[in-house]
Amino acid sequence: MTDSNTQPIPPQNRNPIIHDTGPSSYPGDWQVTDKALAAYKISRELFGTTEVVNYDGSTFRVKDYQYRLADGSVGMRLIPVNDWGPFPGLDGKELYGSQLVDEMLTKEMGLAAGDQIYAIIYFIHPELNKGDLLQFSRDDKVELGITHMGAYVGAGRTTNSPPLYHNRMWDVIGEPGSPFGYPANIAVVRMQDTDQPTLNKNLYLVDAILNNGVRFPTDYKNSHFRAAALNTAFMFYKDWVLEAQYLRTDSDWFTYCAAHKTLVLNVGLNLPHNVDRFKEVYGATEGAEFFKRFSEFHFDVFGTEFTEALQTEFEPLYQKQGIAPKDARAIKKYEFDLWNTARMNGKLAGFDGFSPLPLDKGTVWAAPSTADLVEFFIQMYCDLLDAGAIGFTQAAYGFADAVTERMRSSKIEYMASVIPVVEAAFVADAQMKAAGMGTAPKWADSPYYKETFAALYRALGGTASDPMAAADAAQQTLAQNGLMGLVGDKLLPELLTWTSLAGVRLAWEEIVAGGAVPVAKAYDDFIAAITPLFDADRDAVVTNPLGIQYNAPPSVGHMVTTGMYESNPFVTFTTVGTAMHYAEMEPKPSA
Repeated sequence: MTDSNTQPIPPQNRNPIIHDTGPSSYPGDWQVTDKALAAYKISRELFGTTEVVNYDGSTFRVKDYQYRLADGSVGMRLIPVNDWGPFPGLDGKELYGSQLVDEMLTKEMGLAAGDQIYAIIYFIHPELNKGDLLQFSRDDKVELGITHMGAYVGAGRTTNSPPLYHNRMWDVIGEPGSPFGYPANIAVVRMQDTDQPTLNKNLYLVDAILNNGVRFPTDYKNSHFRAAALNTAFMFYKDWVLEAQYLRTDSDWFTYCAAHKTLVLNVGLNLPHNVDRFKEVYGATEGAEFFKRFSEFHFDVFGTEFTEALQTEFEPLYQKQGIAPKDARAIKKYEFDLWNTARMNGKLAGFDGFSPLPLDKGTVWAAPSTADLVEFFIQMYCDLLDAGAIGFTQAAYGFADAVTERMRSSKIEYMASVIPVVEAAFVADAQMKAAGMGTAPKWADSPYYKETFAALYRALGGTASDPMAAADAAQQTLAQNGLMGLVGDKLLPELLTWTSLAGVRLAWEEIVAGGAVPVAKAYDDFIAAITPLFDADRDAVVTNPLGIQYNAPPSVGHMVTTGMYESNPFVTFTTVGTAMHYAEMEPKPSA
């Protein structure tokens, strides 16, 4: 290994799947057809990746739709499906529509004949495989090109929110008239020391109950996820079965696709369906009554009695984490309202009512905040080593409109949170580059500073012939108005550039004294510097009632399966394949 900046040691904190530099792997007997590849405008060996065009016209590639395969490589396991009948197999004999997926999942999960299949599916847009960072920060790439999450329950059947979305089938054929499909990545959910058939049975049961009449919000991208904590998930489940009015009429409690499946997982991993487990989280009397009502509701949904043979038993996830039933118990609606009011008013410190558990306790994953969504995008499409500090900054500022709309906050608030992140990016950039460009005792005399200032200014839309002079003149506005000078009717490039490089100016003597810093160290130090900044933004309470505190995006499962976001330590979430429409697939020549 070497400390050379031309051959850096790989950073410890850089995602090894998304930024894998090796060839992609596509195991199995099937491949994408030439016709489909032409429609997607991508070559066979790059399918499932995206080419990003940087601010200066340079490009780099990320493996944004791919995942870790069983042999340790990165790529996709492509499997053909057909919603409307059979299709020819490798030997020419007919295969029923989802036979290959069912065989794959049965083997992956160690199921026997007749065992329930349950897997999470999330739908990708492989056609969105080239564009610039500003474009990505304003279109479906904000959601990483993943725009729906559902569940697959075997024999070609899916469940979704809205309930009739995809006609309860794969529907990977794509939109009518579209030249490309809508493939679905397939993920298996496992829980430590838990029988997989039993877990699948329980998840399917919860899914069917919560999917019965599920309410979908009009604007899912800016929708609240109220039932994010385990206690609230338990409350939601009970009140859904009891047909509480607020869950059917108050859009604040409606669940879009990924929130719905996150809720299903949180209940399904924590509530075995037998009367004793119901009593643990709902109370002895109330739990017994609820179990009786659930049994009646089961008949309404399935048309069959909820017999003892249908019951399930395993150690709940919350107990695996050492959480007592009294702390995991279902919160009451009035208790939630009191707690939420105290939270919104900044009075939780003195709140003496019942509070929900933290979002990462007993849940499959903590529901992401807006800060998480920004971090996902940055990790994926404008990583510092890919986009450089300038491309990174251009995208970070480009997110201002999307974030302020979601959180109902001001641009001042957004800029105040993102500027320290940008400053850290340029400090790392200077550590890696300044010494090689000829350092100077004063930052103003440094070739690195002058060239970086001019390039950033242009990337942010500046047009003045002398960027430094423009910045000198604009500093008076900054001195007089503070951040207001940055976020008036127009984000002034000269002020943004000057502010973005503030960290470099302040740390210049240290940067010069430190000499050239290896890429890996500078990158890992950068991640260490911005992590507490994102943590603070994540924990900040959104006080506007219309603002979004937590919103599980359809991409959250992919973030978990690629290691970009943490799941519960007792749960593994593994993408095992990708279902594509059979017309886009063909046997490999060697198959």
